Amino acid sequence: MFKIRHLLPLAALAAVLSYAEPSSAETIIDEWQSVKAPPAPQLKSVTLDPKTTALLVIDMIKQTCNEKMRPRCVAAIPKIENLLAAARASGVTVIYTLFPSPSPATFPNPVISDYVPALAPKGNEPVVTAFVDKFMLGDKDTGLQKILKDKGITTLVSVGITSHNGLLFTSVMAALRGFNVVVPVDGIAGNNAYEDQIAAYTLTSSIVYKVTLTSIDMIKFQ
Repeated sequence: MFKIRHLLPLAALAAVLSYAEPSSAETIIDEWQSVKAPPAPQLKSVTLDPKTTALLVIDMIKQTCNEKMRPRCVAAIPKIENLLAAARASGVTVIYTLFPSPSPATFPNPVISDYVPALAPKGNEPVVTAFVDKFMLGDKDTGLQKILKDKGITTLVSVGITSHNGLLFTSVMAALRGFNVVVPVDGIAGNNAYEDQIAAYTLTSSIVYKVTLTSIDMIKFQ
């Protein structure tokens, strides 16, 4: 009798455990090695009106765009240079960005003269300073949206570094502010191919962003 009284609770516990809810789904950490990249997004040809288009050159400075730190950025310089020349020749508005230093004592704030020489601003081409979202610096407006609105810009072409930070966040915020955004994938550069892939996927994975992916040789100004 003693044994039966003690075995019954154990049997009940076993029954409960056998009907317990299944364990939760695996996390991305558990699945990391088995994740497969989605198909590459389709690149599209675009013909842009120079009067309503701006080219935004993001953070292409010598301190971070060099063979030692970002060889992918160095490889993109000639292509961006070609796009920049075509944009200027067509009368497209060209705007530059810089980022404030997180530690000025060891890394002084970048200035215009730090831009890669082949891509340096000319004349009165404006420069705005911000971290990853070039429309805002903390809670302050950088003036980028006003520059675009004052010039009647409706389409923004984004190139530069870093693909997963400044370029990605600024492109998303531009689209959410109502601008059409064009991103040539051969004009962006992260630290590695994975970061470029993340940016390209994110920019085209939601209709909210309304971003067109292209390549520099598929952009025409007319």
